[in-house]
Amino acid sequence: MRKFLFIIGILSVALDLRAQATFDYFYLEAEKCRLQEDYSSAMDLYRHCLDLNPVAPEALYNIGLLYLYLRSDSLGTVYIRQACERDANNPYYLETLGAIYLERRDAEAAIPVLEKMASLQSRRSDILSQLAQLYTTVGDMDKAVGALNRIELLEGVSPQVSIDKFRIYKEMGKLDSAFVQLQELCNESPHDMNLRIVVGSQYMQAGDTVKALEIYDEVRRQEPTNTNLQLATMDYLRDIGMDDRYNFVRDSLLRHPDSPEQLRLLLLKSYIADVQRDSTYAPQLMAAFDSLLARPQQDPQVLIMKAAYQVFSKQPQEVVMRTMRQVLEVDPGNETALRELLQYYAEKNDDKGVEDISRRGLNYHPEEIAYAYYLGMALAEQKKLDAAAEVLQQGLRVRTEFVTPYIVSNVFAVLGDVYYRQEKDQEAFAAYDSALVYRDDNIMCLNNYAYYLSLKNEQLDKAEEMSYRTIRQEPDNITYLDTYAWILFMKGDYAHARSYIDKVVNPAKTDEELLADETLQGNLIEHAGDIYALSGDNETALRLWKLADRKGDNTCTPQLRKKLRYKKYIK
Repeated sequence: MRKFLFIIGILSVALDLRAQATFDYFYLEAEKCRLQEDYSSAMDLYRHCLDLNPVAPEALYNIGLLYLYLRSDSLGTVYIRQACERDANNPYYLETLGAIYLERRDAEAAIPVLEKMASLQSRRSDILSQLAQLYTTVGDMDKAVGALNRIELLEGVSPQVSIDKFRIYKEMGKLDSAFVQLQELCNESPHDMNLRIVVGSQYMQAGDTVKALEIYDEVRRQEPTNTNLQLATMDYLRDIGMDDRYNFVRDSLLRHPDSPEQLRLLLLKSYIADVQRDSTYAPQLMAAFDSLLARPQQDPQVLIMKAAYQVFSKQPQEVVMRTMRQVLEVDPGNETALRELLQYYAEKNDDKGVEDISRRGLNYHPEEIAYAYYLGMALAEQKKLDAAAEVLQQGLRVRTEFVTPYIVSNVFAVLGDVYYRQEKDQEAFAAYDSALVYRDDNIMCLNNYAYYLSLKNEQLDKAEEMSYRTIRQEPDNITYLDTYAWILFMKGDYAHARSYIDKVVNPAKTDEELLADETLQGNLIEHAGDIYALSGDNETALRLWKLADRKGDNTCTPQLRKKLRYKKYIK
């Protein structure tokens, strides 16, 4: 009998080991799918793991994470909570559950989870700090103080914890205990004058002006030029309504030759804040700007703040950009100024301005592909095609891994346009293909690629498919409609081509209306004439060709004059 029971025991262990091995296999397969971002397969495999072991915490936890990723927060929380119940000492499971409750601002649910985490990871003061905030939220001030005391046991007395305890005691009405915290803080760091100023400001906020001023006077004896002391004194003057004195002190500090630059910037921000509250303070602010900018500038911050104020006060864009130019004189590689100026010149279609700023940007930030993109476009607009191609190629070579597919796609698209204008058709089409790899909905690339294929009378089915996608996105864009109509024309589908070109060039309009329409270039009207000619309406075709010629914008083909002379379509 004893031997029989021994054999049964061995078989039971063997079966358990085999079951665990099966579980481990499917769990690892699930992990592989998750890492490969095949979340559907991962979910199926994790569920199969639960079929094998319904209480496996690792499977419960990972199913919960997948539900959270899929935005099924309630289901995700259920599974994460079950994982924590099955493995109550797992800090990773607990931290995830705690984060869920904190995100929901569910303090009651979060507190026991964080307390458990704190017991498992006794050296983590960040958990204790979070607990102090949660206990304050639910009104349990004694436990909030207890959490802060536990931080002090770990790290010793610190300004942040002492001030937090001060505020909690003050809220509890225990003023004696509150001010003991401040006194202990001063005793802990007797030579830290900035810390004393913080303590003084707390006394000031608590209404104990006498004590606050005693501390300020003590600091003044030790460090008469202390920046924080000057600011605290100004706050006091404003609080007691001595605005004239406040303004005098502020102006004096701003202009004093020994005032630190950081203090000047802080004072300037206070002038700006005054103007944001009351625009009548604008003259004082402008005087402050003039005073600071009269000095040699080694840091662009004052100029950047001036530009920000100019935007806030709705000053003309030219004025703001003039200030941004001054920023570049102080800091030639300043990205804020470069970015703002580049956008300004691009919106004005100022190719020379774009070229200037882009070259500056590339000089200081050669890895930024955006500067290569804009410089390439500006050079192409100026017909400097070789230089444009070289810049775009260089931008693609040195781009960083962090550049977005959007900008890479645009660079390839512009490079394709440049190649086509250089009559390098195969290189152009290869560049367009690359652009669409990075962003298959690059609408301008789709349009240009499709149009150029139609001009070469190549791959017209591919061209039609690409062009149709553009008019699906922008059904009223006359350039895209013209491209689609022209591709249909090249395929011999004249009836459909005419239905689309009519949306671009409406023959029902008078000659004067068509000529006055600045959106209609001559080549679009010429296309309409070609389509009407091969649709059998030569009279309308002649009328449209004449109008295209009258546009005189140099966009029409050399064949237009022959069409007019021979009164027929000439390929």
